[in-house]
Amino acid sequence: MRPTTLNKVCARPVAVSWFLGACGLDATIVVLLSKEVSVSSITSDWRASLFLVLALIPGTLLGYFAGMFTCWPFVRPICSRFNGAPFRVGDQVMILSGPLSGGSAEVEDITPGQGGWGVVWLDLGPERRRRFSNIFEQYSLLKISRGEPGGAAHGSQSVRPGG
Repeated sequence: MRPTTLNKVCARPVAVSWFLGACGLDATIVVLLSKEVSVSSITSDWRASLFLVLALIPGTLLGYFAGMFTCWPFVRPICSRFNGAPFRVGDQVMILSGPLSGGSAEVEDITPGQGGWGVVWLDLGPERRRRFSNIFEQYSLLKISRGEPGGAAHGSQSVRPGG
């Protein structure tokens, strides 16, 4: 199975949240400025255009925080679902982000992560297990095929992308 562009975008929900937050703040800046001066007069004068760009740069950077506080709680579970979550032990998955991007592996275990979200442990060999570099967020994986029903390693169960 080949991941689509949307699967690859969903593997980076922080960037999606930042984009949404930046769009919201930038739109607010443009609306507030357009109440004083028309947008056509801003774009026709180079100094006004420069001022607009200089106002949008911090708005775009602050969009990270706006997006993480407002969009992240919704974007993360949506992206996880879109890429095939919830996962089960035995599922075959493709890694969509990070240094192992494009590789595939079998789900070995699923445990709650620090934020309460389910994290997936992949069977990538004993060396990666020893260094804990076989642990992935659910949104960064794409389900290729389902594992055995009811299969659970180490007494774990399937974890839904919302917690």
